[in-house]
Formats: sequence, structure tokens, C-alpha cells
Amino acid sequence: MPAFLIPPLLWAQAETASPPASQAAQNALLWLYLAGDTSVAIPGLLGALLTWAKIIGLVALVGWVGSWVVTAVKERFVGVGRWYDYLGLLALALIPLTVFVQVIQTEGWIKPVTIAGLPLPSLMSYVAVLSLATWALVGVWKTIGPFGRPADKLTLVGMALALALGVGAGVGMIQLGMFHRLPDMPEMSWRDGVVHGTRLGVTFMGYVVLARVLSLLVGELFAVRARRLSAIARVTLYESNRKMWAPWVVLIVFGMVLAFTHWFLQPPRAAEMGRLYVGTLTLLCSLLLTAMVTILTPISLPTDIQQQTIYTVVTKPVRRLEVVWGRMLGYMALVTVLVALFGGISLTYLWRTVMGEITRIEALSDRARSDGREREANQYSEQAEQLRSRMAARVPVKGSLSFLDSKGDPHAMGIDVGQEQSMKEPRSHIEGATPAAAIWRYGMVPDPFSPPNRPVILDRRIDVSQFLPLGTVEGEENRVFEIQAQLAALEREKSQPDLTPSRSSQLDASIARWKGDLDKARASFEAVSARAAELEEAGDEAGAEALHAPPLRIEMTFNIYRTTKGEVGKPVYADIELTNEAAGSKFQDVFPVREYYTNRLLIQPSVLVGCMGSLRIDVRCMSPTQYLGMAESDLYLLADNGDFGWNYMKGLFGIWLQAMVLTAIGVFAGTFLSWPVALLTTIAFFIAGQLAFGFLIDFTRQAVLGGGPFESLIRLVTHDNQMSELAPTAGVVVAKTLDSLVMPIMSMLVYIVPNFQVLDVTNTVADGFAVGWRHMLGNTLLALAYALPFSIAGYFILKNREVAA
Repeated sequence: MPAFLIPPLLWAQAETASPPASQAAQNALLWLYLAGDTSVAIPGLLGALLTWAKIIGLVALVGWVGSWVVTAVKERFVGVGRWYDYLGLLALALIPLTVFVQVIQTEGWIKPVTIAGLPLPSLMSYVAVLSLATWALVGVWKTIGPFGRPADKLTLVGMALALALGVGAGVGMIQLGMFHRLPDMPEMSWRDGVVHGTRLGVTFMGYVVLARVLSLLVGELFAVRARRLSAIARVTLYESNRKMWAPWVVLIVFGMVLAFTHWFLQPPRAAEMGRLYVGTLTLLCSLLLTAMVTILTPISLPTDIQQQTIYTVVTKPVRRLEVVWGRMLGYMALVTVLVALFGGISLTYLWRTVMGEITRIEALSDRARSDGREREANQYSEQAEQLRSRMAARVPVKGSLSFLDSKGDPHAMGIDVGQEQSMKEPRSHIEGATPAAAIWRYGMVPDPFSPPNRPVILDRRIDVSQFLPLGTVEGEENRVFEIQAQLAALEREKSQPDLTPSRSSQLDASIARWKGDLDKARASFEAVSARAAELEEAGDEAGAEALHAPPLRIEMTFNIYRTTKGEVGKPVYADIELTNEAAGSKFQDVFPVREYYTNRLLIQPSVLVGCMGSLRIDVRCMSPTQYLGMAESDLYLLADNGDFGWNYMKGLFGIWLQAMVLTAIGVFAGTFLSWPVALLTTIAFFIAGQLAFGFLIDFTRQAVLGGGPFESLIRLVTHDNQMSELAPTAGVVVAKTLDSLVMPIMSMLVYIVPNFQVLDVTNTVADGFAVGWRHMLGNTLLALAYALPFSIAGYFILKNREVAA
């Protein structure tokens, strides 16, 4: 069976192989499980697309069923006192009652009750779900008959088949014992299979509705014309310029703030000047653009509908999708022009201020060196170098960080000294003058935070060709090692006893070919080495140096937690050791730690020869009574220094992506809301996605300290802390019941609210690190995954809304 069919996190711990007869069935069930379970995600682009399809399908399912139910209520097919309406009322009563029973059982008010082998809350929830589903099904069926099309009836049949497929998959997985082979999985009965299969079936129903939505959209897409889109975009651009003077207001505000920026921005250290200025300018661009888009986009369409100016558009042969996309194109054209202007003005300003400061400091360094003040010259030179490191696009190669404590025992984290820190990348400390160490590992290494019995392997291999290019002595020598390793692997496979004749002949041919390559690599290495030796003997140091790989550059940014002041003026020292276990080479050095600055080491490139992408870097604190702090990204191999200007524009491109998503949300809200409500909706989406998205993630994971909003309100009033358990009073029980009803709904917002934070890469640019093209592509796909559904939802709303009557 192909290895990619089984996710390693799910079935890696299976102890027994399945019979060949059930293998195909297990493969099919596994793919159904991956396609239907919303809590399971597989890595890579395929996994991201599958997760996106699950979410969009479920949203489409809720919207499709909801629209037909609302129509059924309006047309009085339901809600008229028939038998199925009482089922709907029963469901509405049972949902809060079920939650209340669960809460009072948890709080110890009543003992757990079991009926027919099922806990009472579970039985009540099943009855509520069945009652609500029956009521909704009757409403949809009665409405589709007179108002629907044959495709809608076919969609309803497909939903029933999808539900049956999901239930069958869940029961089949139980019967084949697939869940039993999962680690830490309790015994499951056929009823658990039905429940889990129903969850899968609901996702499959979403796929069916999504297919129906796409079928409605295909004809509209083929009818879209670029000429009409450009015309609507041009009108939108003129409207933004003439009526609200939006671009001119934004440019004037940007220029006024920029004119006085240097008056108020005073970096705490001279080396932080570049980071402070870059961060401030990108923040200013982000605030102005998002404010402009947030105000413009939700107001335009409702105003046109209110003033009846949209009638001249919709009465023409213009598609509703063209109205939505044309407005988005117009606004994004305006944003694109402003981003280009902001980028050009900002880069000119940064070159004039920060680069001018670097030139001034370098001149001071040269003057001090010419006057014989070597120490002062070195200080100026180091200060200029630190500034240059921020005004660059460094390409780091990061490893996986783990720790040894003072006894030499391994840990995923070091010592927590109680300093406030970001949980996105927590910092740990190691004790000085002890065996404690911070270890960065490169290669195929286990994740230190994964369970020891189920390790997750991280790919942190070094691309050695970046550091040891071919044509250099070290690069050619490394090529020899790589070919030898490949030959050794082939010869090991050749020595296997159960080798087939065909595979044996293939291996013989491969071994012969690799041996020929080895001879060529050795000859090339010897020729380059001899040429370098000749140049050295002739005194041509520059020519000899050109035949060697550049030094390996390691950059580190550590902090120090001081338990004593120590000797004034004496630095804290650290020991660094590089180990190439594959080739048996080592490098060791002791260096003073410069806190708040970037520590740099230049190492002979020969340490990487033959490493096969693996390396180990150990850092220890040498000064007693002091603690050295670090995070995983604080030490890295520097692969390249890119162009800062292009990197800055990449940071602004992240702001452009945020504006695109916000534009889609604003246009979507304007299709069915009045402009004040649409404006507030757009603002709420931006605040939730930019400032409160981490809080929404905690809601989804049920990791909010102090409980939900109602329980937190009780703690706030009674001055109870977040960690202690509240007494099970009536008020606490009611609050927890309300939280149990509200929090699942709020947790679903994480699938609807865009994650604006992840699109923002300006902090990476301000820190002087490169934003990779792969990262930009991923962010672009993510932004499109948010913007397209909002725009298409706006199209369907505008299509079914009467705006020209």
C-alpha cells in the first residue's frame, strides 16, 4: 500500500497489518475520513485545499438550508402549528435543557443518569438534533416543490446519499477496527460509529451543496466580460476620487506624519533605528490603507441603492457578479497606486535618514581610526554594521531548539525566569557555569515538543550548496562525500538477501554510474585544490580565496538574566560548539555576549563538508550566576543578504492582501445591509481578525482562562481569580450553561473571520529578514481563499435582492 495513503499521525502506531482483502476498503474509508472529519488536517497544499473545501462546504450547507427554511417560514409552509412545528419547538427547548443537564451533572448537583446505555445529555442531544433536522427537512422539501428547480431536488437527494455515505463510513471504520488501532483511543461501539459517521455525512452534504453553488456560478463566470468589469472599476475609482477625495486625504495625512516623524522617533539604542523607522512607516501605511478601505467599500453600494443610482447599472446587460467584482477591482486599483506611492516615498525617506546615519557613523569610524582611536573606531564600525543588518533582507537557516538542564538531562524548554514573553515563540534560559546547554539541530530531527512514543520528524536539513558552491575546494570535497554516501546506500540495499534479479541489475547499473561520478568528483576536487595551493604559493591570496567557499556566518541574538551585577564592564561569555557528526569535524569558540545586539561569528566552511545537511550547534553560558536566554530563531546560519528595497515592497504587498480581503468583506456587507451597519460589520471583521484572532483560537481550543464570557463576568464582579474553581451556586450554573451555549457558536467564527495577522509580514521586514517568494505565494492563496467566498456570497445576495424595483 502506498505510504501516502496513511497519515503518520493517525496510524503510525498500528501494531498489526490488515488482511489483504480489507486493504482496499480501509484505503477508501481512510480517504473518506480525511475528507469528512473537520478536526483532521493533512500538511501541505493538498491538506490546505481540503480544509478550505470542508469549511466552504459547511458554510454553503448552512446558507442553502437556511435560505430555504426562511422561504418556508415566509410562505407559511412551516410555523403554522402542524405536527412538525412541534418538533421544532421541542428541539429549541431541548438544546438549552441538554446543556443545563450536562452542567449540573458536572457541578455535582445530580448524579449521572444513563438510559439504554446512553448518558442522559447525549440522549437528549440526539432527540434535539433529530427533531430539528426533521422540521428543517420538511420545510425545505415543501418549499423546493413549488419554488425550486429540478437541480435543487437532485441536491436534496444527493444530500441524503451523502449522509448515508458518511454513516456507512463511520460504521465501517468501527467494524474494521480502524479506530481501535489509534493511540489512546477508547473502545467504540457501533453507536459511536453512527455518531461519527453523521459528522462525516454532514461534511459530505456540504460538498453536495457546494457543487450546486458552483453549478450556478459556472454560467455566470462565462458571462463575465473584462470590458464591463473595467468600466465598473473605472466608475468606482472616479467615485472614490471625486466624492470622498479618499486618495488625496490619505496621501496628505501620510506626508504630514512623515514630515515630523524624526522629531518623535528616538530609538532606545542606535542599532534599533532602522527597525523603529521601518516598523513605524509600515504601520502608518497599514493604518491609512485599512482605514480608507474600511470606510469606502461598505458605504458605496448601499448609497447607490439608497440614491437609486444603481438602477442605471442593473437595468443594463451587466451581471451581478460584475457589479461586485468590478467594485473590488476599482478599489484595489486605488490601493495598488497608493501602495506604490507609499513604497517609493518610504524608501526615499529611509535612504535619506537611516542610510544617511550609517554613512555618517562610518565616516566617524574612519576619522577615529585615522586619529589612532582604535577602540572608538571599532565601536562606530560595529554600530554601523548593526544598522546595516536591519536594512537588509537576511535569509536565515534555522534549526530545531532543545535544551539540557544543569544535570545534563534533555528537555524541550529551558528555565523560565518569570519574564513576560510571547507564547508564539517562548524564550528559555540556561544556567551559567553548568552542563546546561541550548542545542540547535539541523537535519531530519524529532520535534522536541512531540511525545517520545509518537515523534514528529521536522525537516531542518541544510542546503549545503548554498554555503559550499561547486567550483570551490570545499564544494568539490563535499560532492565527493555526497557521492560516497549515495554509493554506500546502494551497496547496503544490494546486500539485502531478498533482492529480486531485476532490482539487482538496476542497482549494479546505478553503482557503476555513481562510481564513474565519484572518479570525476575526486579529479575535480584534486584539480581545484592544486590550483588553490599554487595561487597561495605564488602569493595571490585573492585568487586563492576565490577558490574557497565563503566563511560560514552564524548570527545570534541572546538576552541575559542577571542574578548578580557581576563585575562592571566585564561581559557574560558563552561557548559555542559546532559538530558535524557525519564527517567527525568540530569547531569551538568562546565569545562575549552583547545583549540587545546581533552577535556574529565567521567559521571556516570546512565544518560543513560531508555533513549531509545535518549539524549540531551547542551553546553554553560560561559566566557563573548568570542565565543566558534564547528562542529558536535567535541563532541561525546566514545564507544570504538580499535587497532591502524589494523586501520592503514585499512587506507592503502583505498590507495590499489585507486590503483585498477587507474590500471583499466591505462589498459583501454592502449588498444586504444599510451603510452604517455595513460599516460597523466591516470594522468588526477587521478588529476580530487583526487584534482578537488569537482569542478566537483559544475559544476554539476551549483554552480561555476563567471560562466563557458569563463565567468571566461573575469572576470580575466577585473578584475571583482565573484559576480557582467557582462554588456551584445557581448563578454559576446559569452562567456556565449560557457559556456552553454561546462558546460553540463563537468558536465557529474562527472559520469565518479572516486571519489578518498572518498576512502581515512587516515585522519580518523591520527585523531585517527576507520574506520568501514561497511565503508570499502562500499568503496570496490564503487571501484569495478569504476574498473569493465573500465576493461570491455577495453576488448571490445581490442576485436575489430586488434593487431595481
